Amino acid sequence: MVLTNAFYEAVQSGNVRRVRIMMQDSLLVDPTFTEFYAMEKVASSMVGLYDVHDGKEFVEDRNLWNDDYMDKVMVKVLSNFSHERIEHLKEVVRYLRPVTKTVSLQKEQISYKTYRTARKGAYEEEKRRCQESGDYLGAKIGVGVVVGAAVGGVIASVASAPVAGVIGGSVAGAVAGGIITYNIVNGGKR
Repeated sequence: MVLTNAFYEAVQSGNVRRVRIMMQDSLLVDPTFTEFYAMEKVASSMVGLYDVHDGKEFVEDRNLWNDDYMDKVMVKVLSNFSHERIEHLKEVVRYLRPVTKTVSLQKEQISYKTYRTARKGAYEEEKRRCQESGDYLGAKIGVGVVVGAAVGGVIASVASAPVAGVIGGSVAGAVAGGIITYNIVNGGKR
């Protein structure tokens, strides 16, 4: 679980209220509480993070637990951030937001780098299949651009055009070659 820079900054600056808010919010965002435990480990050395429980009783009847009750407990946690109150809040969250298989799988999300690598592999595989089937336009258009540029440059140089004319002829030839190749390859299919 990757914690945010904002969380690390709040811990380093000793901003207890901000750390409490982030830890509290993590309970709803990640009902597996993995993020909360990671935050708790990082913030464990903070002075004043946890309060002594204020002794107020909790509603233990689960039939009375609903979103309104959970909201009240969330608000109370900020003013009395005790281990007892946090544990009660976890119970309420577990009850109202049970962890499903989908949520459990989110915990094992692949990293962006892995995702990007997998997507690149999928792209490369699709590109290879298109090339084998002759349906890969990129290479064909590229060849048309190169040939068009060469032909345009040769025509301009044979016409004894100055250097700017040769370059312009090459560019015009490249554009024309790419368009002509695309139209030939495309054949009105796409």
